[in-house]
Amino acid sequence: MNRTCTRRTAAAALAVVAVLAAGCGADAGGGPAAPAVDAAAGAAPGPAAPTPSVPAPPDVDGDGDGASVPESLLLPDEGTSSDTAEFTDWTTDNSAERAWLLDPCQPTAYPTDGQRARFKTVFREGPEAYDARQLGVYPSAEVASEVVAGFRRALEACRTGTKPGGSDWTWATRDEPDLGEDGFLAAVWFGGQEFAPYGQRIAVTRVGEAVFLAYTYGEYSSAEFDGGAEMVQEVAQRFLDSL
Repeated sequence: MNRTCTRRTAAAALAVVAVLAAGCGADAGGGPAAPAVDAAAGAAPGPAAPTPSVPAPPDVDGDGDGASVPESLLLPDEGTSSDTAEFTDWTTDNSAERAWLLDPCQPTAYPTDGQRARFKTVFREGPEAYDARQLGVYPSAEVASEVVAGFRRALEACRTGTKPGGSDWTWATRDEPDLGEDGFLAAVWFGGQEFAPYGQRIAVTRVGEAVFLAYTYGEYSSAEFDGGAEMVQEVAQRFLDSL
């Protein structure tokens, strides 16, 4: 499938926007100090009895420390060179302030953005093209679950609409029970009689306290779960398989 887009629209999809309704040690000297000598006994005292260690309780649900996704984990295609002259190499942006690419309301804001522990966007660009992967890690699985719930609320509230320039949009969504602990696909079409059709295909999955999003922008004439949707779903599955 040919996939084209405008840099301007890809940039607009990155904008942060209006808020939805609520709900929406070791010693510096290196070695241990020599024990003091007991003058009366003429010998050094024996070592103190060891303090039994108490293992930390297991992190059953992965809350609080980003255990579900190690910080060193590379996202699908991260750091790789382009396999075609049409695209740039994959670039990594660790800006915590960057917006989610799921932007149903044109613009959309998510209150949970302020609770990110870390955030990463990996992307490539081409002439009229843009692909990306995004990862947000949160303080707990509960917060991450609310992130995905906020996505769903935004998609429901702004299922249809019109951009300031006049082009209409239509979103479709489909739950994917086998895609992580909470996953879905989203497809949008922008167009009309006076506009060339274009759209986005997005896959979202949550695992523990992490939310992953795979994104592609291209030439789509409807909001359907087609080859583009299958492609981003495969990217999301690659992420899950890497854990």
